Amino acid sequence: MAVVLASGCKPPPPAPEGLDASSAYLIREFHAADDVFDAGLQGFMEWFDDEGFELVGERATSDTTDAFTVGDLSDTDISYLPVVSGRDIEAAAGIVSLSDMDCEVAQSEALLVRPDQFNVFADDWDAYDRTFDTDRDAYEDATDYAPIDEAQDVFAEDWDGGAFASTLMITSNVGDPAPELGGLADLPGFPLFLHFRHGVHQRGEVAMPYYAILSFNPDAVSNEAETQHLHQSFTIEINIEQTPGRTLRMLALWTEIQGAGLSSDDALSLNYAVNKAQASAERLSAICAGEIEI
Repeated sequence: MAVVLASGCKPPPPAPEGLDASSAYLIREFHAADDVFDAGLQGFMEWFDDEGFELVGERATSDTTDAFTVGDLSDTDISYLPVVSGRDIEAAAGIVSLSDMDCEVAQSEALLVRPDQFNVFADDWDAYDRTFDTDRDAYEDATDYAPIDEAQDVFAEDWDGGAFASTLMITSNVGDPAPELGGLADLPGFPLFLHFRHGVHQRGEVAMPYYAILSFNPDAVSNEAETQHLHQSFTIEINIEQTPGRTLRMLALWTEIQGAGLSSDDALSLNYAVNKAQASAERLSAICAGEIEI
């Protein structure tokens, strides 16, 4: 303690406990200083070691839905995001999916950075357009990551992303999703933001490269007939290389949908979200392994 006080440095914040707390924390602190963000990674990894490992590679069924659910986000968790106000964040139901992928972290990250996500996830998107708001090359080519010593207000007009381009990447996207559930859900293209962050998480003597993705849609989207709605959606994704050559993927997703006889918190919707995330991870793994060419 004397060393901490003498140096004038603050000790790292305590890690959040459990999946609900750590996943919400990682959304809330996505652009925070390195030690603050790293505490969220530590909280997630501790939950994974204690119980989360049991969900790796599993798909949800009518009997196991509850095992994959995640607690509600709060207004505080998303207050800094530029989303249309007035929506009830507690109406967005959460799920988690965990996968072990046959990819190095750098391999899977390169796939998710690509602008042609309609090729990477051919069954998920009819069309996809991505604009890199910060320097893509500086991010993808980085071998050393610019330290983030204080929280970054990436939405401020005067924010200079150049200083952190090797660590943070901001993208603006328009995705046109493929029809889902046999055409029951068919929405037009809509804007969404994806923010990328990468670095190395230290667990004891083991250095684990990772990347994280925060995504959200800024406003609700509806079909032309106003019968189907995606009111809100927030995602935090962590990909970490625990073992050389393999990536542990955690994706937590909160959505509020309406229409086609579906609601956000019914078992069909929740299980569908879990299993779709699992299928996406399996596709990434197959691409990395050379089983699928894109």
